[in-house]
Amino acid sequence: MNFAAPHSKVAKPKRTIAFALLACLLLSCRGLAQAPGQTGNVILEGNEQLFCVLAALNAAGYDSGLGADTGNKTREQVRALLAKQGYPVLGDLRKFYEQHHAANDPAADLGQYVSLALLLGPPPDFKPTVPEKDLPPDAKAVAGLVPLTKRFYQEADLVDLWARVQPSYQAEIERYSEPVRKSVSLSDAYLRFPSGAYLGRTYAIYLSLLAAPNQVQARIYGSNYYLVVTPSKELKLPEIRHQYLHFLLDGLALKYAGEIHQKEELLGVARNAPSLARDFKEDFSLLVTECLIRAVELRMDKRPKAEAQKSVRELMASGLILTPYFHEALGDYEQQDASMNVFYKQLILGIDPENETKRVASVKFAPVPAKAESQGTPAPSAEERLLNQGDNLIYQAKYNEARAVFQSVLENDPKSERALYGMAVVASNTRKPDLAEEYFERTLAAARDLGIVTWSHVYLGRLSDLKGNRPEAIEHYRAAALTAGAYPAALRAVQSGLAQPFGSKSK
Repeated sequence: MNFAAPHSKVAKPKRTIAFALLACLLLSCRGLAQAPGQTGNVILEGNEQLFCVLAALNAAGYDSGLGADTGNKTREQVRALLAKQGYPVLGDLRKFYEQHHAANDPAADLGQYVSLALLLGPPPDFKPTVPEKDLPPDAKAVAGLVPLTKRFYQEADLVDLWARVQPSYQAEIERYSEPVRKSVSLSDAYLRFPSGAYLGRTYAIYLSLLAAPNQVQARIYGSNYYLVVTPSKELKLPEIRHQYLHFLLDGLALKYAGEIHQKEELLGVARNAPSLARDFKEDFSLLVTECLIRAVELRMDKRPKAEAQKSVRELMASGLILTPYFHEALGDYEQQDASMNVFYKQLILGIDPENETKRVASVKFAPVPAKAESQGTPAPSAEERLLNQGDNLIYQAKYNEARAVFQSVLENDPKSERALYGMAVVASNTRKPDLAEEYFERTLAAARDLGIVTWSHVYLGRLSDLKGNRPEAIEHYRAAALTAGAYPAALRAVQSGLAQPFGSKSK
C-alpha cells in the first residue's frame, strides 16, 4: 500500500502549487540522470491536508510559538483572515482542541496532528489512507478532528485560502530548494548510491507554515519517509540530511540483518548508557544505523581532527557506542571505489565485539542531559527506573524477576503501557500464550509509543498464527507494517510474518 500523500494531480487547477521535485533534477556523482518517466524519490513541497488541519487548529486556539520572529508571516496572515468572520463549527473545534491539547509538550501537541494529516487523503473528504483502527496511536487519539476539519474546509473556503498562500509557500520552497538539492547530491555522492535505487520509495519534505516555529518532525509510514519542517530563520538542513541518510541506509540494515545479529552482544553494553533513547536499547539494528549515520555526517562535514574526535567521544558517551568504529572504518571506505551498497557487509563484519567492549570500558557514560530537564523533560521517576529494570531483566532472560517488577508498577499505574507490554513479553517467553494475548491487547488499548504498538501487533500476529488463525495474523502484521519501517527488527518480523505463518518450516 502506498502511504504517500497525494500530489497536485488530484487537485483542481486553482489549488495547484508549483512543487519542486528535487530528485528529478539530481545527477549522481557519475553524471547519470534518472530514468525517463521516473517521478523521483525526494520531494520538497507544501501539503494541503496539513495546511487544512493546522488552519482549523489555529482558528480553534492553537497559539504555540505565536509571535516568534521566524522571518515568515504566513501564519499571522492566515489567522487574521480566518478571524474576520465566525464559523458555525468553531465552537466544536475549540472544544476539541482544548480536550486534546498537550499543554507542556509543544512537539507532542503538534505531532499528533502531523501524524493524522500525513495519513489523510485529499480534501474535501480527508478520508484516512489506512483503516482508522490501524492509525498510529497519536493520530488515532485525534481522529475525531477529521469531520470537524471537513466542515471547516467548507465553511472557511479553505480551497481559496490554500490558493492565496501559494506565493508564500513557493518562496519558502525556493529558499530551501538549492541547499537541499546540494545536501542530497553530496549524500548520494559520498555513499556512491546508483541512480534509480529507490523506486517505490519516497522521501517527502513538507514545509508547514502554520505551525509553531523551529520544529522538525520525522515519520516513516509504510516504505515512505516524511519530514515536516516549520518556519525558522535558519534552514533545517542537518535534520533534513539526517533523515535522508536514514532513507538511504535503513534498507541495508534490513538486508544484512544476519550479519548485524552476529554482533548483537554489544547491545548489552549500550543498554547501560543512561541518556541513550529506549528505542536504541531495544533494537540493535537501529543502534547500528544511527551510529553509522552520525559517523557519516562527521566525515562528510570534514571537521578538523580534534573537533571530530571530540564529537565522536561525546556520541560514544551518549550510548552510540559504535560511532568511533564507523568513523575509523569510513576512512577505509573512502580509499576504495565500491559503493556503500557493496561495502556495507564488510563494514558490519569488521565490528569486533571484544575490541568495542574494551573501548567502551574506558568511557564514562553521560547522564541524562541537564538541558533536557530544563526544557521540561524530568529526571527518571521511580516508576521509570523500575520499568528500565524490568526491561533489562527481560533482556537477561530473567522472566520471573521481570514479572515481579512489572506487577509492582501496575499496582500503582494499571495503564502503564511499558508495564503491560513487559508482562505480555514475559508471558510470551514463558509459554503462556493466552495470558500473553490478553496483555498485548491491553497494551494496544493503552499505548502511545510506536515501538510498543508495532511489536504488540507483531506478537499478536505470531500468536494468531500459532492458533491457526491466519487471517487474523495477517491483519496484525499489516497493522504493524504501517509503522515498522522505523524499527528494522520489527520490519523483518513483519515481512517474515506476511510471507509465511510464524512457526512454520521455511520452504
